[in-house]
Amino acid sequence: MTGAPRHAAARKLVGSEIAAGRPIAITLQVLWEFLHVVTDPRRFVSPMTMTAALVVARALWDAPDTRRVSPGPRTAHRTLELLQTRRLGRRRILDTALAATLEEAGVRRLATFNRKDFEVFSFLEVVEV
Repeated sequence: MTGAPRHAAARKLVGSEIAAGRPIAITLQVLWEFLHVVTDPRRFVSPMTMTAALVVARALWDAPDTRRVSPGPRTAHRTLELLQTRRLGRRRILDTALAATLEEAGVRRLATFNRKDFEVFSFLEVVEV
């Protein structure tokens, strides 16, 4: 969303990844979070309507250069294992599930606004936006 503080940086990063020939992966978890955030009136003075957000979400998910990633059959067990071995609490469940989803799909790089939330996962190269 253009009103988001880091929109320009995120757009620039995605553009450079595509220009470098690196595929862009998007998970269902990220797609759902996108819908949640861009329609939230507490985060934006003029949030997107759900109708508009759904159009953008479909375009992101269906983009020809997008690799669509869903949790796989081992994601639940791997998430539980990571939570236990890394001694992560309840506030880390969704990030841990995202990391497990990416690991299972063979995705090794993650762009995020919250680098510290993912540094515990040594199998990911974390790129801060």
